[in-house]
Amino acid sequence: MNTATDRYTGDVTLSGSLSAPVSMRNPDDLFVMPAGVTDSLVLHNPEAVFTHGPIESNASSIDPASTVEGNLEDGYVESKGVTGSLVVSDAEDVFVPASGAPSVTVTGAETTYTDESIEAEPPTSSTTTGWRESAEITDPADGITVTGAKHSISVTDVTGEITVYAVGYGHEISVSGRGATVDVIVLGYDNEISIGPRASVGETTLTGFDNSIDEAPFPVSDLIETTKQQACRNAGFGRSKVTFQEPATDESWCQNCGSDASAIIERHQLDAWFLFGHPIKVFGKSMNPAQECEECAVTVDPGELSEAERKNLLG
Repeated sequence: MNTATDRYTGDVTLSGSLSAPVSMRNPDDLFVMPAGVTDSLVLHNPEAVFTHGPIESNASSIDPASTVEGNLEDGYVESKGVTGSLVVSDAEDVFVPASGAPSVTVTGAETTYTDESIEAEPPTSSTTTGWRESAEITDPADGITVTGAKHSISVTDVTGEITVYAVGYGHEISVSGRGATVDVIVLGYDNEISIGPRASVGETTLTGFDNSIDEAPFPVSDLIETTKQQACRNAGFGRSKVTFQEPATDESWCQNCGSDASAIIERHQLDAWFLFGHPIKVFGKSMNPAQECEECAVTVDPGELSEAERKNLLG
């Protein structure tokens, strides 16, 4: 077979223009997109392989129709970027997500990280690819797929269930929204996923090393309808009974529903004689106040805006 050789300097993206089988020699890192290789992906002597699929070890001989070489930096394989087999020699790190290739064969790797349990397809409604990309994304339909290195991604106003699929290394991804559920799938290393206080983490899979998910605690202020200061100020002049809520700062377990909770309040009652918003004489007060948390509080309504959100909306 006659082989067409293309020499490149810098990053290389395979987009389907080369005749397969394709051979790539000595790239730095290789990032494969979903459905990037339609036949076999064969990796010879990589330093590390990260994949969400099974790894085979017996490589058959493949004669390339096209060869990519030169002073290569990172390689990217777009969806259907190789319509056939791809053979990669002497890469550093290789990242292959679920559905990246029908089969992955590895010989001579120093380290492999794999998880064959991933069934979810990487989201397609919003994607970023490359080196040091940044994006602000609002309520993506099914989620986001991030491929490459050192992306800074902010996902806001999420209202339903989405998937964050991060492939590569050094990504910083934040997700916020009311009542949102975020499934997190990470393939690579040194990736940080931050989930906002009014969203929850669903299923998680972290393949690789030094990956983290940070789930912000629920803001206790969202559970408080009336503070003690507000209740006393509204009491007027004379004797009155007021109710208010205060954070149960020393509690991590809700006595009302039994949940381990990050936000717990106590509901207090105060019977007193008031003057200019100050209780001058106390006749009675709660000795064992009822508790509520974000799991059981009747005041929590994902459809309501917080005070800060109302201010932002009204300017």
